[in-house]
Amino acid sequence: MSAVLDFVGKFSEKVVGAPPPGARRYEGASHSPRMKNWHTPPSDATSAINDPVTLRERARSLVRDNPWAAKGLNSLVGNSVGFGIRAQINSKSKARALQLQRLWEQWAETNACDADGIGDLYHLQALAVRALIESGEVLVRLRPRRPEDKLPVPIQLQVIECDLIADVMTPDRQLPNGHTVLRGIEFDAIGRRVAYYILKQHPGSALNYTGLSDYVRVPAEEIIHLFRKDRPGQERGVTWFAPVIITLFELSQYEDAYLVRQKLANLMCGFLISDNPNDFEDELATELPDLTPGTMYALRPGSQIEFNTPPPAGEDPAYRDSCLRRVAAGLGITYEALTGDLSNVNFSSARMGAQEMGRILDGYLWQLIIPRLCHRVFEWFLSAAALQTGITVDEVTAEWTPPARTIVDPSKEFQSLANAVRNGFISLPEAIRRQGYDPEQVAQEQADYLAVLDALGVKVESDYRNETNADVVSVGQSEDLNNDG
Repeated sequence: MSAVLDFVGKFSEKVVGAPPPGARRYEGASHSPRMKNWHTPPSDATSAINDPVTLRERARSLVRDNPWAAKGLNSLVGNSVGFGIRAQINSKSKARALQLQRLWEQWAETNACDADGIGDLYHLQALAVRALIESGEVLVRLRPRRPEDKLPVPIQLQVIECDLIADVMTPDRQLPNGHTVLRGIEFDAIGRRVAYYILKQHPGSALNYTGLSDYVRVPAEEIIHLFRKDRPGQERGVTWFAPVIITLFELSQYEDAYLVRQKLANLMCGFLISDNPNDFEDELATELPDLTPGTMYALRPGSQIEFNTPPPAGEDPAYRDSCLRRVAAGLGITYEALTGDLSNVNFSSARMGAQEMGRILDGYLWQLIIPRLCHRVFEWFLSAAALQTGITVDEVTAEWTPPARTIVDPSKEFQSLANAVRNGFISLPEAIRRQGYDPEQVAQEQADYLAVLDALGVKVESDYRNETNADVVSVGQSEDLNNDG
């Protein structure tokens, strides 16, 4: 027997590199009876997304019809982009920075930047991020314009759904120049994106008369392909709802079944019983009107009514809450943000949950949305503005300020922020940015308003140039020092 085991062990090591019998291993990789139905075929990042169309269409269906999916999407968009990620243009030349800032505001903060002529840049940011989360990816296309269009700068932006990527060109094929077309994206010999093949009409449009073969080749320099890259080598995005699609669908079925059960529980049916066979003629069925609550009816002699016993209406709130917590975890938001249920939280738990959610969203902001969307849009703007201002890309930079998130306890958190500034842990401009405001704009507004107050001879408590407020601050600091011993 031992000879047979030795042979099996040596054979497995030689053929498949498997450990010999009895060797230590990860239990998660075992093939025990309880694990035999867990099939995990190997796949790369692209082939793992085997049916992206079904995934994103199911996610869109959930967002349209399921209130929990809609709330989760709105929470992610509202807490990441909110009312807009704003740019502060900086340069060694203050005059050039001011000139470009004004031009940026004329273009970005009006509908001049929108190819559809509907919203400003902050509207387009929210639209793009919404499509990114719901569908898994989104395109923003640069649309050059003519001087006679009379725009602040001769470019506009067009947000395009990922459905318009012409992946109908598959199977993947080699081009004569050595480039490869993979799922509607052209790559060069070293894997860089060269171009996108964009359908002229949406494939799901009822007015699509051109079919799926009418597309244009757009250089990659004119496309922002925004998607979350979860694995090395991933070329297309997948909806962020992928981990929770089944849970949301089954929860919806559970709630529908509970509603039907409630209706059945309230449905009281009566059955007419009589010993006289003549009573069961068709005319008798119309003699007894519909039963309504609190009404008494007269029956023929010898007749009686028996009522059914409907099933009791019951609900398992623990199952429902468990499903919603799974959905919140899969989307990276808190249960309270998903449901609006604040009944079981206090200040500490609410703050810890908000901080954890904030760290996740900050990762998306500073690793995905700002560098791959905001920076690219600003580069397009600078290239177009250079034609009329002469300001080159190397002369200016943009500092982006996302909206501030709602503070749980303003009295405590503002005091903590003030202490951090006072003790030099962060700068005052950084503290202002954390509230979602432009430090230079705030400073200018303060200076302008203080000048108005001085001209009118008005003193307010918030003006710390007043001696009274200076005394209050110094007294408070001295009392703190005395209390510290």
